[in-house]
Amino acid sequence: MNIIIININYLKKILLKLFFILIALFLILKTKTSLKNLEIISNLKNIIISKYFTKKFKFSSLEEIVNQLNKDAVYRQPKYLIFSDFYINPFCNDINAYILFKYYIKMNETDAYYIINSESDLYKGLLEKNKTKNLIPINSSINFYEVLYPYLLNSKILVNSYVFNDIQYIISNVNYLKYLFITHAIAYFKTIIISTQFIGLKEDKRNIIISSPFEYDFYKNKLNYKDEYMHKAGLPRYDRLNAIQRNKSEQKCILVTFTYRKYSNEIYDISLYKKNLEILLNNTSFLSFLKSKNIDLIYIQHHFDYLRKRPFNPESFQYIKYRNQSFLSHYIRQCSLLITDFSTISFDFMFLNKPVLFYLIDLKDKLNFEEKDYMKYDKKKDIYFENSFSEQESLIEKVKDYCIHDFILEDRLKKKYESMFYYKTNITERIVQIINNITNIQKK
Repeated sequence: MNIIIININYLKKILLKLFFILIALFLILKTKTSLKNLEIISNLKNIIISKYFTKKFKFSSLEEIVNQLNKDAVYRQPKYLIFSDFYINPFCNDINAYILFKYYIKMNETDAYYIINSESDLYKGLLEKNKTKNLIPINSSINFYEVLYPYLLNSKILVNSYVFNDIQYIISNVNYLKYLFITHAIAYFKTIIISTQFIGLKEDKRNIIISSPFEYDFYKNKLNYKDEYMHKAGLPRYDRLNAIQRNKSEQKCILVTFTYRKYSNEIYDISLYKKNLEILLNNTSFLSFLKSKNIDLIYIQHHFDYLRKRPFNPESFQYIKYRNQSFLSHYIRQCSLLITDFSTISFDFMFLNKPVLFYLIDLKDKLNFEEKDYMKYDKKKDIYFENSFSEQESLIEKVKDYCIHDFILEDRLKKKYESMFYYKTNITERIVQIINNITNIQKK
């Protein structure tokens, strides 16, 4: 007896084709063939397939999602440009994938979509303004892959600017998915963390935007990236720095912000980090000097510290202005100088040729779990950027010097800052061309 094995997926594909052929023949026989008829057939096909793939899928594991996507690949209609940050920062609206998505919407790209955290302030603000076009809201309380499934199936590319391991697993194991990663900031200070973020991501899915020769060296020599997957451009938010100029009518200001520490709130409360921060923000002599120069001192707490409810009472600091991170992009543009430890916004200031002073606020603190990494940051800053301080008195003297000289950056530092960037203009347009090349989209 002969056994006939039937591939169900293949059979479905054949039946769908026969169905569309019969409709086409019917229209041709009934009326003269026209472009309108062909358009009707094409639209009908898309409606049927779209309806099939918007049915509810229930997934209990990433493996199930991958298997279903690979199984249904024969039906896919590639059209979506999907952008996401999978980002938990509730305040930030200068995130790179979101800015790139808005550019596509401005260019009337109807198939560009942005995956957004529905619990974020950004989404709530857009909802109030009724500006939710092409947004895909997700949150931690739902199986959001059930929502994303039709978009992932029919995507041309997923552009992401925040590492999310689940997505990287799906990207690596679904053959047709194309991926582009835009870093949150230039990979320079936190390379030890970054080096672990792409583990498991297959080589041909490692398309990444790089902004700097320093990044090229890191990805090439430390992570063994191939040149064909490293695309030179920059960060979309840098275009916004160029587009929105400082309001000269506003008072001059200095921005103070530090990165978070991994230790618990109990350890934070007795840490050198907290002690030195409070000393700086309560230095009456320093603050009186700034007041005499009509210069504000702005302090913005890192959003992780804010979310973890690390104690900070703005009312106990009489002369500073405390802001949350929703104001960060404004003060990057507005402030004339940055004081930080190793925050990645230092590159935003360098991009604008504004002085950056690195204050290693807890370098000698044995409670700091990142001490070994911190020593390496210290060494890097001394080599490349100067203006690195472990003592507060020296830091304050340098700040005063910049205030007296109207925050003019030294020529040698300006050259170093300039060397950090491949491009300073038309960055978003460059990334669009990179996406076109990856997805083989022809310019209209």
